[in-house]
Amino acid sequence: MQALRFRPGCRRGVAYPTTIMNRKINLVLFQPAHPRFAILAAYQEVIDSLHWGFDNLGYRCTSSVNTIDHSCTNIVFGWIVAFQIGGPRQFPEGTILYNLEQFSVGSMKGAEILEAAAARFQIWDYAAGNIKNWSELAPRFPVYLAPAAFAPNLLRLPPVARHDIDLGYVGSLNPKRMEKIIGCSSHFNRYSVLTISNVWGRLRDEFIARSKVLLNVSGETPSQTIFEIVRVSYYLANGKAVVCEARPGLEIEDDMRDVLRFVPSAELADACNELITDEQQRKHYAQAGHEAFLRRDVRDVIRGFFG
Repeated sequence: MQALRFRPGCRRGVAYPTTIMNRKINLVLFQPAHPRFAILAAYQEVIDSLHWGFDNLGYRCTSSVNTIDHSCTNIVFGWIVAFQIGGPRQFPEGTILYNLEQFSVGSMKGAEILEAAAARFQIWDYAAGNIKNWSELAPRFPVYLAPAAFAPNLLRLPPVARHDIDLGYVGSLNPKRMEKIIGCSSHFNRYSVLTISNVWGRLRDEFIARSKVLLNVSGETPSQTIFEIVRVSYYLANGKAVVCEARPGLEIEDDMRDVLRFVPSAELADACNELITDEQQRKHYAQAGHEAFLRRDVRDVIRGFFG
């Protein structure tokens, strides 16, 4: 496993208060150099939006991979993996752990990593459903709700000559998800349907840009009850139309529930087909989702915690 690195000139073991020193922030993605951890790139858009927000508010902000800076406040992503290999011993006082995983079902009690995180560090969490469970652990600091939010640097899909992919799916694949995608394709024998998994950067962005409609399939396990807002928010930021699978008990923020199409799995094909075949309806729908996400300003997330 890959160990955390430290910036030159930084001393280990120096405790800093939770207030910002010199208004400096380091956004850290902990991502060991192994193919199994490539999936942690899913956090990148949240990191990038925060970076823009801190810069815009006058902070000195850096982004790093596996590098802790003891001269400032570190906000760490992928911290669960870091805890598994002894990382928390290297995190200074004042470190913020940003959670983007789902913990809204069941109890966190007895999960040693989560208990250790709550006992020592400030937690930021993207989902209100998670926060109610964090409270069971009597965290050292109140857990802060930090939802996925818009920043202009998320507008980065490349221009495309034509939208030659009718239906696109980005995400991990398993038999149940494949069954739903195949179910949609029953309507699309004259259309193009494409899926990609664990592909990031420009190649993924080209795929999204070329797609007329993006499909979001909800998780199948009982613990996955939170709507996949982190993935979908990138589509909305870039003005893409997305159809979302509904399931009983799915936790959806009010601003997203009002503008996105949530339909049962049996109706996904019809909902996608309607948008694929009606360009004007698709554009109006995509614009409504884009405008709703624009109202989530990442600077408000930052100011809500730091003042």
